[in-house]
Amino acid sequence: MSLERCRHSTDLRAPITRGLTIDNLNIQITMSMKNVMLSGALGSLLLFSTASAPQASPAAVHLTIATLHAAALTTPTGSGDSEDAPYLLVSMLGPGVETSSLHLPATGHLSIHLDEAIGASPLTDLSLQPGDSVRLMVSVLEGKQVRLSDETRAAANSIKALGRPSADRASALATALTPVTQPDAHWLGSAALLVTNENGAIYWRGLDCIATCKVLNQPAGTALESGAKPVAGVVELTGGGGTYHLQLQSQRAS
Repeated sequence: MSLERCRHSTDLRAPITRGLTIDNLNIQITMSMKNVMLSGALGSLLLFSTASAPQASPAAVHLTIATLHAAALTTPTGSGDSEDAPYLLVSMLGPGVETSSLHLPATGHLSIHLDEAIGASPLTDLSLQPGDSVRLMVSVLEGKQVRLSDETRAAANSIKALGRPSADRASALATALTPVTQPDAHWLGSAALLVTNENGAIYWRGLDCIATCKVLNQPAGTALESGAKPVAGVVELTGGGGTYHLQLQSQRAS
């Protein structure tokens, strides 16, 4: 082999090894291993912190119909009509996109005379995580004839009104209740309340009238404290020729 060919071969290897020594390689490998170990340790710490972070417990809130008082009965439907047969349709929107509805009592209607009041009755229980809110609407209707399937369907259809702007709720609700407000039936009125969980603090944020209603006692902005007395709101309903007073209560259980 000629001297020129040997030099050429040596030149080919030079770019590969230029600037690298055994010590440099050892330093680079050691630093790489340290980086891998550090990344693994940080990942494990993050995973442990996430797994061990305490989950906020949901707050339980009891909603109750404290009283339903007939200050004036609805327009009589006959000469012997001396009592009303009211019932309540309850529609709920929240938490999130959840929806539900109730017919109270579960079957049939109530019976009430002039200046008579019906006592406390459970409405519903809420379970609210921080950031949750529930809007609940109560409609009071009256009629001697029980049409349970139509009434239950009207309660479910009323949920759509809760998702509408305030100015459109009354008309949307009237449409939903049309099947159960035919002749010989009365719609006394509807009101809506808002309950929120704000970073673990529970608030009754609003009590609003939707149709033929006036707020007599507004609890808006009141905090619900665990173990404290219930917070109450009162509305007056004046549809169908009658005058009813509906008192709603909310209480934090946990």
